[in-house]
Amino acid sequence: MTEPIHAAAAQGFTAGVDAYERARPTYPPDAVGAIVETLGLAPGRTLLELGAGTGKLTRLIAPSGARILAVEPVEAMRLKLLDVVPGVEMVSGTAESIGLPNASVDAVVIAQAFHWFDAARALSELHRVLRPGGRVALVFNMRDESVAWVLALGEAVRRISSGEPQVWDSSWRASLGRSALFGPWQTASFRHAQVLTPEGVLERAASVSFVAAAPADVRASVLDEVAAALRDDPTTAGRPEVELPYETELLWAERRTINPGSLGIVASVNANAGGVPKAPVDSARVGPVGLDNDAHTEPVPVHGGPDQAVCLYAQEAIERVRADGHAAFPGAFGENLTLIGIEWAALGEGDRLVIGEGEGALELEFTKPTTPCQTIAHWFIERRIARISAKVNPADTRWCARVLRDGEVRPGMPVRVEHAAARPDRVPPRSQSTTTLTGGIGRTRG
Repeated sequence: MTEPIHAAAAQGFTAGVDAYERARPTYPPDAVGAIVETLGLAPGRTLLELGAGTGKLTRLIAPSGARILAVEPVEAMRLKLLDVVPGVEMVSGTAESIGLPNASVDAVVIAQAFHWFDAARALSELHRVLRPGGRVALVFNMRDESVAWVLALGEAVRRISSGEPQVWDSSWRASLGRSALFGPWQTASFRHAQVLTPEGVLERAASVSFVAAAPADVRASVLDEVAAALRDDPTTAGRPEVELPYETELLWAERRTINPGSLGIVASVNANAGGVPKAPVDSARVGPVGLDNDAHTEPVPVHGGPDQAVCLYAQEAIERVRADGHAAFPGAFGENLTLIGIEWAALGEGDRLVIGEGEGALELEFTKPTTPCQTIAHWFIERRIARISAKVNPADTRWCARVLRDGEVRPGMPVRVEHAAARPDRVPPRSQSTTTLTGGIGRTRG
């Protein structure tokens, strides 16, 4: 199931593809060397480049000898890439729906594109297509706005933005911390400068997606503002060439690989006010009726209540479902906790899950597998929700759990399964009296 790309990206990069190729900066040699070394690029290795654009980075890493598979959903940019780097192999899809089998690549690089992605979906897909031990690298050329005229250029461009994802936003960085599928993230930075004529600076501004897609009069006003900044700044006024300074930021992390068993981690904590998908959050307090920042659109007993306080799912199951062509990612099916490293097929009613360590650890008890409903049917080919039914595929079903001990949960926390059959004594679950549920059952959680 290939997902559509961001409309602003498609429109802007189609309109500005030639300006993008001519005016966008390259990447400094030391940054390229760090990418090659960090990802272990060499003959015999397979690299996936997501959002490859016109091949600004592709042409620089091609000499490594690695096999390069490129995903570029904007047709105009894809055609330019094939013209510039004729040996590259194109793969259909998007970052959220990569047209490759599970565990099929050794490394992934994403240059100047991650901020356009739906992070939860993209990170899940990256984990799926990477082999154990594989790494992903994010690369960004960031204009150095400590220089006055460069700041003026940035302000002129941002003035016409209308909610498009931006490199300078912090939201894409925050999304990395909401997923424990990779990590820990490491960073390095490299400085360089792009030498341009004043006309080249204007073309650089025009290559920004939402500037390229803007009406002609709006685009002209932005470029007039940039031209005025060049004309008035004493460091650029009257000069035939100027230096546009950049800081290239490189972030990388390794795929978390845990052989399924009784020990794992929380890959994602997902919550919202109701409906699916549930979005990843930084953390949550879990009490008798579930996550304190979560709710449901159906009243108890359809969803929610003490015996269905928390819904759980496995990243391994997500990847098996994706391999069958359905859409699946953390939170897609309404689960609150996405786990990795737990043998899902071995779970049963009465098994317990300890999340965290020490006396403050959260403790859950599995109550029953969930029955899939039409709310999540749109994620499945021909709405075949039975794909995650406990009767059809018990290893890929979701589980409900009651809360035995309150606690905090966040991505990356350790998880331990205590199977009911292995416990000498079973502690009775917490009382489900109405006094302990005040504030939970009364609100719409189901």
